Amino acid sequence: MKHNKGFSSLEFLITLFFLSLILIALGLFLRTADLTVKKHTANKNDKEIVDSVLTVIFNEIKNDSTPAADSDFDPVWKYNETEINGFHIKIRSLSALLNLNFIEKDILLKTGLNKFFKSVDEIENLKNIIYNEGLVYSYEKLSDYITEENFNSTFTLYGYANYNVSEELPLKLFINDLTQSAYGDELINKRKAMKFNKQLVQNETELQMLCGIHYDDIFPYVNLNPSLNVNFMSEDCLKALLSYSGFNLSNATQKINNLIELRNNKEISQEELYEVLGISKSNELYYYLGCKTWMWQICLDNQKTSCSVVLARSPVEKSSGKTDIYLIEKKWK
Repeated sequence: MKHNKGFSSLEFLITLFFLSLILIALGLFLRTADLTVKKHTANKNDKEIVDSVLTVIFNEIKNDSTPAADSDFDPVWKYNETEINGFHIKIRSLSALLNLNFIEKDILLKTGLNKFFKSVDEIENLKNIIYNEGLVYSYEKLSDYITEENFNSTFTLYGYANYNVSEELPLKLFINDLTQSAYGDELINKRKAMKFNKQLVQNETELQMLCGIHYDDIFPYVNLNPSLNVNFMSEDCLKALLSYSGFNLSNATQKINNLIELRNNKEISQEELYEVLGISKSNELYYYLGCKTWMWQICLDNQKTSCSVVLARSPVEKSSGKTDIYLIEKKWK
């Protein structure tokens, strides 16, 4: 019962904080309809077991002793692909995946990532859906262009948008939604002017000054943190991203191999990552690739019940180096 109370208090945070923000953001992480917790589909005993296990996993993530980076060396991963009280547990770092809403179309077209689509032409068709109808929040809208297996292995629709590198039109539409105005158009024009002069916004203070009174409207949904975690990305995804010609990464093949070998033996830190890559804040790759996980998905299931939750890390860092973790989705089947 004690564990169940702990996770119930975690759920209460949704109402107090994150749910209200998501409703304003119109579904950065999911459609608001998906927030419904269908408790009637699980019996009371199963719910108590699930909430107890989720509380243990949540606390492991929250109390990570190396908060500056996340990897499968963290204690929480000892629960992955195990079974507790009849429930099988699967944990995923959603920051291992590319957000299809915000990833540049050219990166999909001109790298090995194009093999994940039913055809190269379908990349154009998929992106046109986003350009014409707005951001996508469910796989169902993409099923004509990519198989569910390929989508789940490489892509996601959860995550924050990076101001420097998110694709221009989706980012503009997203900021317009967040500000309930045409401010996205203005902010994208500012970004275009900076890129013309080979400049990028390099810290949150600069972003805050650039956004002015609208900063509180778009942050934390739009920030400067790398959305991908090199410690969890598949080799295919890592190789495709680092080989993209637009990043001008010298000796890319050797650096890819060095990263893969390094992460097999230890948790790669941000400093080690940039040392291996040999890049600075002036390279757009700096804003794609990092070492933190921003979203986790945890699935528990037995023969009768299935529960899936998504946890999100706040981009606001405390003086201790740690950040708050919030429950943003909980679904029963």
